Amino acid sequence: MLRLPRKAASVWFSLCLFMATSSAVSAPSALPQAGTQEPEAARQKSAKPGGSSAMPQKPAEKHSTPEDRQRLVAIAHKLEAAPLDPALAPERQWAMNFVVAAPDVHVRTCTNLLSDLRRPKYKYRSEMSEQLLISSAAFLIEHPDQAENFRAQSVAGMEGVLKAYSAILKTDPQATAKSLDALLEKQREGKLADAVRQIAKNCQ
Repeated sequence: MLRLPRKAASVWFSLCLFMATSSAVSAPSALPQAGTQEPEAARQKSAKPGGSSAMPQKPAEKHSTPEDRQRLVAIAHKLEAAPLDPALAPERQWAMNFVVAAPDVHVRTCTNLLSDLRRPKYKYRSEMSEQLLISSAAFLIEHPDQAENFRAQSVAGMEGVLKAYSAILKTDPQATAKSLDALLEKQREGKLADAVRQIAKNCQ
C-alpha cells in the first residue's frame, strides 16, 4: 500500500516499483528540487556583522487551493471518459503532480488492485495506474469525511479505473484485460465493493 504524499521522491519510487516491468517513471519536473542550497558566495554576501546569515524560511503551505482541488476533480472525470485523448496529456501530468504534492490530499492505494496487469503486460497499464491515483484523489476531495476510509477510497479509485477501461474498449476493442473484465462483471452484479475489498484485504 502506498501513502501519498509523504515525500515526492518516495511516492514516485513506489509508483515505479509498481510499474517495474514498464519504462521508468520520472518525478514530475514541476516539483521543487530537494536539497538545493544557497551558493556559498551568496550566503557570505547576505551575512551582516553581528547578525544571523540564515535566510528566513517560508512556511510550507498546509492547504491546496479550492481551485486546484476542483480542477483535479474535473480532470479525473475527463480522463475517465476519454483516457486516450492526447489533448488531455497536459491535464494528466498536472493531476499527477497535484496528487504527489498536495499537502492536504493524502491518497492511499493498494498495488494489489492492478497487479494482474503486470503479466502479461497490459497495453494501457500506465494509464490505469495513474487513473487509480487520480480518481482516488478526486474521491477524497469530493468526500473529505472519508479521508480515513481506505476501503471506500479503493472502491472509488477502481470505479474510476473501470470507467476509463470501458472508454478504452470503445476506442480499442482488442485492449482487453481479464482482471478488469472480471471486475466489470462484479460491478454489473453489484458486487464490485466486495471484490475490491477482497483484493485489498492484505493492504493496511
